[in-house]
Order: sequence, then structure tokens, then C-alpha cells
Amino acid sequence: MRIALVDLMFSWPPHGGADVDAYHVAAGLQSRGHEVKLVGCWSAGTWERGDFDPAALPFTAARVEFPQGIRYAGSDLDGIVREVELHRPDVVLVGDSFFLKPALLLRLAGYPLVARFYAHEVICHKDILRYRDGAPCRNSFLDTPDECRACGAEHQRAWIQTGHPLAWTEEYLAAGAFSPGYHATTLNALRELRAAIVYNPMMRDLLAAHVREVAVVPGAVDPEAFPYAPPPEHPDRKSILMTGRGEDPAKGADILLAAGEILALERDDFVIQITMPETTTGPAWFAALPWCDHQTTRDRYHAADICVVPSIWDEPFGMVALEAMAAGRPVCVSDTGGLRDTVEHGVSGLRFERGNPRALADALRRLLNDAALRRTLGEAARQRVEQQFTWDRIVGWNIEPLLRRCARGGR
Repeated sequence: MRIALVDLMFSWPPHGGADVDAYHVAAGLQSRGHEVKLVGCWSAGTWERGDFDPAALPFTAARVEFPQGIRYAGSDLDGIVREVELHRPDVVLVGDSFFLKPALLLRLAGYPLVARFYAHEVICHKDILRYRDGAPCRNSFLDTPDECRACGAEHQRAWIQTGHPLAWTEEYLAAGAFSPGYHATTLNALRELRAAIVYNPMMRDLLAAHVREVAVVPGAVDPEAFPYAPPPEHPDRKSILMTGRGEDPAKGADILLAAGEILALERDDFVIQITMPETTTGPAWFAALPWCDHQTTRDRYHAADICVVPSIWDEPFGMVALEAMAAGRPVCVSDTGGLRDTVEHGVSGLRFERGNPRALADALRRLLNDAALRRTLGEAARQRVEQQFTWDRIVGWNIEPLLRRCARGGR
């Protein structure tokens, strides 16, 4: 097959899990003999969009440059569409595109289309709003567009008023995501799809009424990038690690710190480390870690005794949990979203009630007290990754068969 993979937010080295997803899907399809072309864009004045060198990638790639930034969705997408046309694809797979995805899909409607959807694209235009006032928000953009549009516009306001918005806020303006017509455009774009790809059953159920086929395809990890390592020997203070965007309230760092306060009343044999701004201060048993590259992140997993993903929103998948599992670390994760499918409670990790510091403290206490359990869960976690969550398996079992069915002449 000739496959065009369009990912407007792609950067390499990666800025996030969606970049890793796009890279490994493209590389995996290429390794199976398909003619793959990744099309991305570079936008001026932003660090999170288009920082990649096409010549350095192991597959054909094109970087369309928008030196003035994204201002008008229609004209700015011309270069993206042109690069797709040059490849003459049998099927187009559209990845991370934020608010421009509906316009992009409609522009590519002459091709068999498959699209990966993320929560911010069809549920909430600002993920952090999906958990507030102590409970998950029950609205979703597809079902309650008026309420969600007003909420999203209000919370985008601060970034818009700076005059130097992040790429996704610039896109929000360019796509007119604040306008009543954006919901209709989104529904029209969904009707053009032969299939949608989502991370978990919750997302599948949301899209099922709007798309012909919705496939649940989990994320994956490269086991060689996060190799297994034996548990560290920390006789005095065990390391409890939380990686990812610790400063984002939806990620639940406050829950982990509250659990730390509970544990600190009874013991002093642990330290909690969280990736967040280094200016963050706290008690003696807490340390803020700076942002880092993947290699340093791997080293942090290897140095940790326990890894925690305390998200309070419906985490679509939970890539950091999978990375920690690949490294052979026992994980404690919120019993929510895609984390339920990633971690088998009591087998490859422990799950605890979302937003409940005492439940998390109980799980951490259990692991702090039992070195054998930490080792057993870590080994089982690595085995689960190798059996279920490698890119080779995800591309071979899920992505490739889906694209074959959806391609011109597919079956």
C-alpha cells in the first residue's frame, strides 16, 4: 500500500506521546514493505510544532512550512494537501491535528480516510476542564456543543489575550473552533471517515454514532528504548516517581502529595519525585524534577522503586505507565480511563480509586513494605508490555489490517 500519514503536530525528537505514536506507526508500516510518507508542518514562533528534519527520519517525510504561523485554516492546509497528492496514497491516516482536523479531513475527502482521535479533539477543547469541582465533567463536545464551546472559549481567553498563543490556541482561532459552525464541520468530517482509531472503549462509545467503524487501538512502547532493569537497592529511602506534566492539575500530583503527607506521619523511608517546574517547593520528602529527554526519563525509571500515575481525569491511555512497566517498575495508577486496560490490578501493578489520597497511600504502603511484591509486579509488567504493547504488535495486529480494509480496493 501507499500510505500517507498526516500529523500536523509531529516533532522529532518528540515533545509528547502523540509524536512517538506517529513515528513508530510510520516506521512500522515502512518496515512491512509499505510506501509511507509522513506529512507534517512547521509553524513559526512555537516550540511544540514541526521541529523535525525529514532527511533524518527512516521513512519519506515532508515538512510544510508556515513561516507566518497558522492564521487561516483553508489556505494554510494547501501545502499539506499538495504533499499528500504527490504521494498518490491508497489510504490516508490522519494523526494529531488538534482543531484543524475537521477542515483537514474535509480537504482530503477524496481519499480513503482513517483518523486517530485524541480526547481534546472530540470531548473537551482543554483537557484540564474534564475534571473540575471534584468530579468528571459529563459534557462532551460532540453531544453538548453549545456548553462546551462557551466553556472552551472562556478558558482559551487568557492565552489569546497574550498575543503569543501556543500552537493549539492559534489553531483554535484559525479553525474557528469557538463558532457555532465548528460542531457541524466536525460532524461532516467524521462522516467522511472509513474508520476512526481511539485509545479506549470510552472514546469508542462516544464516536460510534458518528463514524462507520471505530477501532480501539492502544498505545505501545519500544522495549529497547525502555529496557528492563533489576530493582534498585535503596535501603534507606525508596524513590516514588511521577513523570509527565506534573504541573497540570488533571495529572493528579496533588493527590500524590496528599498521599505523601499521610505516609510521612508514620515513616521517613521514601522520597516523592515529580516532573514539574523546579521552582516548586515542598516538604523534605518531596523533590521537583526538571523536564528531560527520553534517555534521562529511562534512567529515572531505572532509579525509581515505584512509579505512580495518579491522574484525576479519564486518561485516554497512560503512556508513562507503559514506559515504567517496560522498565520493570511496579506502577500505581488511578482506576480510570485507559489505565484500567493497561494495568492488571494485583498482577502487573496496582490500581487505586481516582482522586483518593488515602487509597493511594494504602497502595504505596503495601509496595514500600514488600520488596518481593515490587519485584514480582515489575517483572509481570515487563512481560505484559512484551506480550501486548510493543509497536511491532500494535502495528501488525491492529493498524496494518485496519488500513488494508479501508484502502482503495481493500478487503
